[in-house]
Amino acid sequence: MLIVLLLLLAAVAAAALALLWLVVRGHNKRLLLAGSHAVASDTPGGIGISVLCSGVHAQEQVENLLSAEYAHYEVIVVLDSLRYPVEFAAFTARYRMIRVEYALSEELPVTGVRALGRSRKRRFRRLVLVDRAQDTPAGDFDAAAEVAAYDYVLPVREGQFLLPDAVVRLVAEVGARGVGGCDCVRARIGEPAVLLSREAVVAAGGFARRPGKAVPWRRRRSLWEPVFYTPQSARRQRIGLQAVLRVVPAAALAAAIVAAVWTGRWPAGARGPPRGPDCRRLPCCSPQPSCGASPDVFRWPLAILPAGVRAAARRGCCAAVK
Repeated sequence: MLIVLLLLLAAVAAAALALLWLVVRGHNKRLLLAGSHAVASDTPGGIGISVLCSGVHAQEQVENLLSAEYAHYEVIVVLDSLRYPVEFAAFTARYRMIRVEYALSEELPVTGVRALGRSRKRRFRRLVLVDRAQDTPAGDFDAAAEVAAYDYVLPVREGQFLLPDAVVRLVAEVGARGVGGCDCVRARIGEPAVLLSREAVVAAGGFARRPGKAVPWRRRRSLWEPVFYTPQSARRQRIGLQAVLRVVPAAALAAAIVAAVWTGRWPAGARGPPRGPDCRRLPCCSPQPSCGASPDVFRWPLAILPAGVRAAARRGCCAAVK
């Protein structure tokens, strides 16, 4: 049982170190890209991201999404003008939205779209407003992906705000596999976030069919950093590295305590050393000893030990019985 305990502790320690290494490496990548993201984003033919918004009514959240400093980037907000007339009017006035012509490609099952708007203001040119009858978030995401101009889409729900340089980190993970080599990047820390290729969404038949699950493992990437934060939690970057540094040691200690209790080592150590020899715990290699002891005494065979050790154990056990 001691070997099992040691192996379990070693496995927990290895998993904790591996997770810590992944988080630290992701943090270092963010710092490395912080000074070079402008060059990468201005490269011709660079990776583009379309942010798909469902249930986003607050202008401060839209302002946060538009603040990403990346050239090949747009924000598509899906909003029902009949169900939320006040919010829709505020969006139209704030960003000076005008109706534009559009044609659906019919690659995704989209219904209920009434109009498509873009901003007259130069600094809000990458904002798109889709007037659609509200039904499900998956339907909103499909409608936004239908008019998306870039090859990768990032679904965003109400209350999810982008962390600084999060878009650049997602682009870096996609580019690590080369052009067309990655269809899914999933953030493993913080708020749920998944970047999908538009081709994977179309191949799956829309967001209602959970396209991230259909992507093969070889075309997936994991991002060990948070992408979103929620103002209610006020965590921001603390969701990432600091949280892991606090949780991993506590989890390792808890696993060690549970393992010790489960194997019986902790209670045995708490009772202290035995007061006298207990024949029932003495090992022996013979199930039917010549000394006449009860077979229950010899319930732990030691066939793996050398012959000399087995003989000594047998003699000591029989002497204790007598």
